[in-house]
Amino acid sequence: MLDQFDIRLLSAIQDNADLTNAELSELVALSGSQCARRLERLRQEGFIEKSVCVLSAKKLGLAVTAYTTISLSSHTEEGNRRLHSFIEDAPEILECYSQTGDADFLIKITVKDLDHLSAFLERMIHKAGGLLSVKSSIMLKTIKKTNSLPLKFE
Repeated sequence: MLDQFDIRLLSAIQDNADLTNAELSELVALSGSQCARRLERLRQEGFIEKSVCVLSAKKLGLAVTAYTTISLSSHTEEGNRRLHSFIEDAPEILECYSQTGDADFLIKITVKDLDHLSAFLERMIHKAGGLLSVKSSIMLKTIKKTNSLPLKFE
C-alpha cells in the first residue's frame, strides 16, 4: 500500500529522475536515507519500472512523428509473428498497441522526414506482409507530452 510519502516520491521522480536523495528529502519531508530506502522498495515492488533519459527528437533531426493504424488481412500465427518481429526490430517504432475498433494495431513512428516515413512504411508492408490497411496521421504540433501518470487518488 502506498502512503503519502511514497506518492510524493513517485511524483517527484516522475518529473525529474535526476533528483538526488538530498533534493528528494527536501521535497517530500523525509531524510535522504529514508528516501533511498523507500525508492529501493518501490523498485523491488514494481512501482518503478525503470529510469530513462528523454532525448530531443528535434535536436536529433527526427522531425516527423506519425500515428499509424494497421489492420491485418487475417490473423494467422505466422502473420502475427512476422509483424511482431518487424515491430520489435524497428527503432522507428516507439510504441505499439493491440487495440479494439477499426484497426488491429496502433503504432507511433518517429523519423527524419516524410521520405523516410514513406520508405519505412513500404519496408513494413513488404516485410510484415498480410496487412489489409495501413493508415497514418502526421503530427503537426505537440500540445501536451508527458510520461507522468496521475497520482492524485480521490
